[in-house]
Amino acid sequence: MKIGKLVQRNISAIFEYCETQNRAEFARLQDKYYSKETFDINYPFCRPIAKISGADRVRYWQNEYQALGIPIRVTSQWFNPPTSKSLFLFRAYMIKHKIEFDDSPFLATEEPQKTSSSKTRGRYKASAIGNGQNAVFRYILGQLGDEQFSAQDWQQVVEDFGNCCAYCGAKGELVMDHIIPINKQFLGEHRLGNLAPACRGCNSKKASNDFRAFLSDDPARISTIESHMAKNEYTPIGDHKKLKMVLENAHREIRQLADRYVSLAEIILQEDEDQESPAINS
Repeated sequence: MKIGKLVQRNISAIFEYCETQNRAEFARLQDKYYSKETFDINYPFCRPIAKISGADRVRYWQNEYQALGIPIRVTSQWFNPPTSKSLFLFRAYMIKHKIEFDDSPFLATEEPQKTSSSKTRGRYKASAIGNGQNAVFRYILGQLGDEQFSAQDWQQVVEDFGNCCAYCGAKGELVMDHIIPINKQFLGEHRLGNLAPACRGCNSKKASNDFRAFLSDDPARISTIESHMAKNEYTPIGDHKKLKMVLENAHREIRQLADRYVSLAEIILQEDEDQESPAINS
């Protein structure tokens, strides 16, 4: 399904939101600058039919809608990734305004785009796009909120755990571990209350598992860690479907962006080869 189809499926929900919750939004959706910033489109999201010029009629779908008693049409000028970021922005808009929408048909029919970068698959020890995607997930989750803490604050946490591993009690070299894993499954954050000292063995074994599952046979340590989280006023995000949707959008866009720049890089290299060819042949 193209993004235009996704938009069309949700037009009525947007106008219902304008009529019942935010009448001012209807006026904003008629502004081309707002529409560009909000959806990355070059025409107003919608226009009263009476104000659509003859030259612009082809820029709007023929379906007519009613909003605040005004007959309107919605622009058809939507472009699919990787040439546009409209898909991500449209989903973000619906989430921000708490408008119920269903994009499962889009996701079910969305196929991975084939680009020249596909030939890198299977290269032994080549950098995987998943590494970049995971790094972005960690960055997003690590930047949420306005909490600040210093190296001294972290050292205090280590001391609170008796300069021992929070999971097994071992002394020696300790590393910083995220109690709730900082990934798109568990949605842990880089906050002081979500950090605990760990020996390298426990840090490796726990990996991306929840600390309660990792310490299932040690309720005392689970209680100690929960007390640490409460002391530092850390409340885990939990299973937040809308936040996970945002991260899924980031997951797709990172791959599309990477593939786009691989293609651009190959085009540049090919142009260099074409420029050098005459000299070689002569």
